[in-house]
Amino acid sequence: MHAETSQFHSEFIPAKSKKSRRLMIVLHGRGDSLKPFRELPDELGLYNMNYLLLNAPRKYDGGFTWYGFPPRQARGVLNARMRLSILMEELKEQGWKTKDIFFFGFSQGALVSVDFGLNYQEPLGGIIGISGYVYFFPRWRSRIPKAAFKTKWLLTHGLRDDALEIDHSRLCAKKLKDAGLPIKWLEFDKDHELDDQEEIPAILNFIN
Repeated sequence: MHAETSQFHSEFIPAKSKKSRRLMIVLHGRGDSLKPFRELPDELGLYNMNYLLLNAPRKYDGGFTWYGFPPRQARGVLNARMRLSILMEELKEQGWKTKDIFFFGFSQGALVSVDFGLNYQEPLGGIIGISGYVYFFPRWRSRIPKAAFKTKWLLTHGLRDDALEIDHSRLCAKKLKDAGLPIKWLEFDKDHELDDQEEIPAILNFIN
């Protein structure tokens, strides 16, 4: 089975297990692209996970970006949400089930992944947000669909992150928890990166 999208430049990496129907949609950070995440399947070592790597729609600094600098995030976040919604419809038509689809977002990609999970009307396999924060639209609590409470959530951050301070991201996670979402929040002794010593094992534990 393949995963194709009309909304993004993307790359599909099939699972080593040909019968696998689980899919991880991977979203990069500002100024980056899908290229560094081609190594993610080997880093995670999940033989039964397919991957769909996406490029953000806007060019920025030799790479791509999902949204503008604060406080001008809203338009880009909404555009990403719309594109991802269309992508999900395309994936469903291709035979993928939403409950088997995970979102893995780093930095900007984490914000976009969380926003999508907060607004999508069907339960997902899980949302994994690495080194990001949350953009809260007005009256966001009253708009959370029931499906979001049935989705698994993992948010992580680095204690030494010099790109996005942990205090703000920690507060975002608390707001989500206070809204009743099943948030798992983890802090690691790392910078603005994906840590392979403790963080990746924690991600694997969350998925499995």
